[in-house]
Order: sequence, then C-alpha cells, then structure tokens
Amino acid sequence: MAKTILKLDDEDQFDFMLIGIVSQHKDYRLGHELNAKFDLHLTRENDHEVFNNKRMEKISFSVFHFVTDEEDHYHLISNKGKNGLLIPEQKQIDFFLVIRENVKKISETEMINRLKAIKGVLGVFKTNPGKLKSRENLLF
Repeated sequence: MAKTILKLDDEDQFDFMLIGIVSQHKDYRLGHELNAKFDLHLTRENDHEVFNNKRMEKISFSVFHFVTDEEDHYHLISNKGKNGLLIPEQKQIDFFLVIRENVKKISETEMINRLKAIKGVLGVFKTNPGKLKSRENLLF
C-alpha cells in the first residue's frame, strides 16, 4: 500500500510584519507615542495569556490593538510579563509591533525609520516570525 504524506503549511498564520522594539517607556506611553507618530488609535485590550509548560503557569502580556479603515491590524504587545517572556529567545526586546496587512502595503524600512525617531525608543529590529521557536505565542 502506498504511503500518503501530508505536509501542513502554517506559513499563512505567520504572514505578518513583526518588529521588535527596545524602549524605556511603559506600554501605555509607547502606545501613545505610536498613536501620535502613525495616526493610530491603539487601545488597551485584555491581556494575552500564554501557558508556560516548564513552570506550569499562565503568563500575561499587555496588548494594544487598532484596526484601520483598510482592515490593517496593528498590535503592540509586551514581550515581558511578570513571570516570563512571550518570546524567550528574544529577551532583549521589550515590545513587539505586529502588523497584519490587508489592503495597504506598509514599507518595513519606512516603519523602522519612523519608530527609531520616537524619543525613548532605543532600538528597532525587524524579526522573521517564521524562524522563532516560540512563534505560536504571537497568535492571538
């Protein structure tokens, strides 16, 4: 009997722009700065919870969200919770900006340059979500 091998392609789940931000600001202050710089209206949502299998506990991370008229989704999520990291392999990153584009194509280079211009932002890094070990933690 012939074998059938099915490969599951999860690339569509991770088809978004992911930018790591190092900042000395608190989450609400960085959200305010992003609102002013990019003409967004990020608002606080319920915390994103991730279950840590090693510690057998849930870890909460703050999330700010905005949807544009073109159905582009902007999420600002903290990488550092009280009991751990959202993406442990990126421990130097304080926040992630997740942009799920629908209509409007956003230039990553322009976005990074504008983020670097925000006072209090110490570093901005383009990240490939498909290459992260903990990438499932970014699905919300």
